[in-house]
Amino acid sequence: MGYNIDNKRKEREDRSMTSKHYNRDRVAREKLIREIGIGKEIKTVRVNKGHPNGAELHTITTNGIVIIRNERTNKMITKLIARPNQIKRYGIEDKKIIEIARKHQTLGYNMI
Repeated sequence: MGYNIDNKRKEREDRSMTSKHYNRDRVAREKLIREIGIGKEIKTVRVNKGHPNGAELHTITTNGIVIIRNERTNKMITKLIARPNQIKRYGIEDKKIIEIARKHQTLGYNMI
């Protein structure tokens, strides 16, 4: 397989919209999330924990994945495989999504 400039350009663009932390530390989790499937976005919550880089946007999906972005830059910080109580704290009571999160927790996915 030869050098493909379009693929390299896309890789650079994808990396420019993610934090250095995510690019460096989250390869295994991202692979697992791709296998699980990201799901459809169902809710976005603004979270402000007083971080120097500002507030975050937490987007929860139908597969129990939480996509966390910086509110100001819109850069992705990380993706989480949520535990059931995390889903509930976001105000989501959908039993199907909570059960998916419970299954992921039982399998230890939230520890990756």
